Amino acid sequence: MALIEPLALLFAGLYGVLVLFYLWERWRRRVIVPSLLLWQSVREDVIRARRFRPDLLFLLQVLVLTCLILGLARPYLRGQDGRQLSGRHIFVLDTTASMQAREGRRTRFDEARDHALKLLRTLPGDAEVMLVSAAHAAEVLVNFTRDHDAVAQALERAAPTDTAGDLAVALASIDGARQRGDVPTQVEVFTDIPRRQLPEAMRDRVTVFQTGESDDNLGIEALQIFQGRFQDYRRARAYVLVENFAHREGHGFLTVRLQDQVVNRNGFTIPARQSKGFLIHGFPGPGRVVAQLEAADALAADNTAFGWIRSVEPVRVLVVSPPSPLLDDLRDLAAGTAALQLTSITPDQFGPGAADAADVVIFHRFVPSSQVVKNALYIYPPAQNPLFPAGADAEGIEVVDWNARHPALRSLRPLAALPLRRARIVSPPPWSQVLLWSRTADREFPLAFAGEEHGRRTACITFDLESERLLSSDNLNLFLFFMNVLGWLAPDGRDARVVRTGSAESFDDLSRAPVRLRDPHGGVSTLPAGQVVVQPLFAGEYQLRSNGTARTLLANFFDPSESDIGRGSKEPPVFPSVPPPRRASEAAEVMRRDYRPWLYCAALVLFLIEWGVARRLAK
Repeated sequence: MALIEPLALLFAGLYGVLVLFYLWERWRRRVIVPSLLLWQSVREDVIRARRFRPDLLFLLQVLVLTCLILGLARPYLRGQDGRQLSGRHIFVLDTTASMQAREGRRTRFDEARDHALKLLRTLPGDAEVMLVSAAHAAEVLVNFTRDHDAVAQALERAAPTDTAGDLAVALASIDGARQRGDVPTQVEVFTDIPRRQLPEAMRDRVTVFQTGESDDNLGIEALQIFQGRFQDYRRARAYVLVENFAHREGHGFLTVRLQDQVVNRNGFTIPARQSKGFLIHGFPGPGRVVAQLEAADALAADNTAFGWIRSVEPVRVLVVSPPSPLLDDLRDLAAGTAALQLTSITPDQFGPGAADAADVVIFHRFVPSSQVVKNALYIYPPAQNPLFPAGADAEGIEVVDWNARHPALRSLRPLAALPLRRARIVSPPPWSQVLLWSRTADREFPLAFAGEEHGRRTACITFDLESERLLSSDNLNLFLFFMNVLGWLAPDGRDARVVRTGSAESFDDLSRAPVRLRDPHGGVSTLPAGQVVVQPLFAGEYQLRSNGTARTLLANFFDPSESDIGRGSKEPPVFPSVPPPRRASEAAEVMRRDYRPWLYCAALVLFLIEWGVARRLAK
């Protein structure tokens, strides 16, 4: 038993005041009477009024005062509620790809998990533990609990992912739980990252259990498929980049397959801390490309990469244009491109239903008044048109900037300083993104923009391709830009998507019904209807199926900083001192049982009893 506010015992001096009041009440005044005959029958204790003899009322009043004083002193009992005195522990388990690196016969992750399990067994049974995994994002696997068996089971189920991560961000996200002022909290980090690589502000606030020393790793850091939107598989090429992250020479074999058929196999030797590229061609058909690295290294997560060669289907293009040199260029382009099926009509022939059979409609110097077209490209729209408000024309201009993030410009070289003869100054709609910019002496204006609205893709080129001669040998960059925009307008939904692990990919065309998802490890899950978003945490092939529609997602682990597994010598764990609670009185109140409410209730009950006894004696 102890007191939180022991100074409240100074109120015990009120006991003397209570005795004085009691004696004052009993004090007898001298009164002259004619005879003492009647007083001879009075009891002796009443006659001796000045002697202090407590009665029941006095005892009840003392008990009331005692309860009030003890309530102010806030007594507590060192009992079962003292369990939290062991404090809290936050276990942060690194689950990034580098934790899969092998150290002898075991992985770094196995060693880190063993460290966590051993530490868990040494903690008192009343210590609270939280388990957090740190990879692409921090995830609470087990919230604060005294059930150490549940934490141990979660540790056994945990597994490293094929993603990179930022341990400092994960530690910052749990800093709020660590800084609770009423309970001391320790953070234990199980990782292969040395303590010295953490931000300086965090080094003295966490305990790092480091594992892993080997730097023996060869990894595929890039697999890029070069295939134009309208090129078939015969002209597709693949580029594979292999990097040696070790400080000694690395050897191995690189095998490239299309589906299960071997296309190319190369042996290689790469000097320490160097890289080597491989260019592969001669693919026998479309489909999934797998690059496999065969090397005796420590990390297998970056030994496989995936790509996709498209099976090009014909794109039906309708050109609505008056007779012009641009129309002649487009016809020549279609004649030399098997995947382009071109049909042309004049603006007078365009009417309802004319564009129903086309995948893309190109409007040159013409904008329809009201008809909605699914995917459309507008080239040099007239000054008066219902879609794009146009102002004056600009002549003798050039491209000054471009939007490299837009898919329509992906894989293109910069188009800056490209001279153009004439352009229309058009105000782009709010749902679009500007692709190319130019400027006059007084303002900046777009040369091309594109966007998607209500499932329809629209692009607009404000300069006149007719005067630029699209197929001229001097305008190669302009030709590539035009083909990229055309390819963006006619996407092939049957192709597999190739992304990096950890990135979120949306499948809006599968959002009307639940989606069955199979991951690279064979696990099957069901995604609810709505906006379907897949965030792959493992490299490999993901299959999505919904109402007979199938989609393929290929995820690659490409991260040089994570593949560079060399950590140098291990650092022993440094245990930081745990700061004391901010206010000892509040900590004691939370950590132990507070009997103050019971004492106040007892005082109230005793007061009511004393009042009833006093009324009864007064009758």
